[in-house]
Amino acid sequence: MTKFTPHFIIPEQFKLFLTGKSFSNLQKFHIVKKSFILDRNELLLHLVANRKVLHFGCCDHLNLIEEKITNGSHLHTNITKVATECVGLDINEESLTKLSSLGVSNCYYYDLLSSNNSFIENKEYDFVLLGEILEHIPNPVEFLNLIAKKFVNAKEIIVTVPNAFSTKNFYNIKQGVEEINTDHKYWFTPYTIAKVLSVAGYDANNIYFVDRSRISLLEKFVKWFYLLQGKNPFTSKKWSISKATGLVAIAKFHAKS
Repeated sequence: MTKFTPHFIIPEQFKLFLTGKSFSNLQKFHIVKKSFILDRNELLLHLVANRKVLHFGCCDHLNLIEEKITNGSHLHTNITKVATECVGLDINEESLTKLSSLGVSNCYYYDLLSSNNSFIENKEYDFVLLGEILEHIPNPVEFLNLIAKKFVNAKEIIVTVPNAFSTKNFYNIKQGVEEINTDHKYWFTPYTIAKVLSVAGYDANNIYFVDRSRISLLEKFVKWFYLLQGKNPFTSKKWSISKATGLVAIAKFHAKS
C-alpha cells in the first residue's frame, strides 16, 4: 500500500558514507519534506504480519500491561496475533510474571549481555524488533553487534527510536527547555540511526517517520476536516515529516563490506 512506502530508501551512494568508504564534513542528505505520517504500531504490525518475529523488550511498563491488553493496544500481544511465530524477550522479571498471569506465554527472561539460550538464539527469524530500546542503551553499537553475533539465523532488524527533528523539540528549544525521558542517552536523526546500524554490522535500507507531535491551529482544522469524513487525517494527507516524533529503521543482518 502507498501509505506504507518508506519515507527514505537508502541509496548505494549514501551507504558509502555509512560504511566509512567516503567522508564529508558538510554532506547534505535530502529527506522528503512532506509525507503520510504513520502510527508506529500500525506500521510495525504491517511489517511483521505473517513473519517470524523476535521481539526484544516485549513487556511494556508494568503498570500499563493489563490496561493495554484489555483495550487491545499491547504491542506484543498484537504482534502475536498477526505473526506466523513470535518470541518475546525481556529483562523485567516482574513484568514477565504479570504477562504470564494474563495468559501471555510466549515471553521469556533474556539478558543480551549475560543470557545464553541456544534454542531461542539459533531459531530462524524474519525480523528482530527493538521497539524504543536503543535510546536507553549506553553503547548501542555494541548492543546491536551482539544481537547480530548471537542471532545468526535472523534476516532483518527493525529499530524504533525518537526523532531528533521533531517539531516538539524545536518548540521546546525556543522556550529554553529540554523535555526528555531521563533514562534516554541519545536522540537520533535518519542518518545517525542508519550510521549506528551500519557500524554495528548491518545493511541499513529503509527509514520511516512515525507518530505525531503537536500541530498548529490551522492544521487542527485540517485534521477535523478529515476526521468528519471518517478518514485518518495523517494517512489521507501529506504532512511535514517534522511532525513525526519517532523513526523506524530497517536493516539486513550481516552486511557485506
